[in-house]
Amino acid sequence: MKRTVIVLAAVLAAVMLLCSCSSGGSSSSDADSSQSGGKTLTDVWSAVKNEVIFSDFNEFTEAKKLKRYYGITEDMVDEFAGGINGSGVNQEEVVLIKAKDDSTASQIKEKLDARFQSKLNQNKNYNAEQAKMIEGCKVEQNGLYVTMIVSDNADKITKIFKEQTGI
Repeated sequence: MKRTVIVLAAVLAAVMLLCSCSSGGSSSSDADSSQSGGKTLTDVWSAVKNEVIFSDFNEFTEAKKLKRYYGITEDMVDEFAGGINGSGVNQEEVVLIKAKDDSTASQIKEKLDARFQSKLNQNKNYNAEQAKMIEGCKVEQNGLYVTMIVSDNADKITKIFKEQTGI
């Protein structure tokens, strides 16, 4: 009997947790979230990670990483997510950014294009397999969103990103 009560309490707690996490209707959050279906880039990144396995991946948790790798400063972005493979050999890198405005989005795209080209140039002569992967990837700008997705799963990641943001 005691065990049954514990199991029922656990099930009830799980149901309550699931119900409280579901999104219903619109919220009073800022207008920018309505452009992406109410999803933040953190939400989008979580959806990507639910579908794609990343190994030895260092996620971007602070804006200073954007400055270090891309020369993108915190005042240029509204949101960001993603990360970079930390192995030094695997060139997998996913950068998802929502810029402050159109002009800044163009600047961010230029910086990501430069990083992309640098990765390609560095790998052409000494790591043909990684160079081939990079060549199959790209930097994209869709309005305020700018992405650089370098991965064997780039098509899948791009599809998830576009579905989640409504692009």
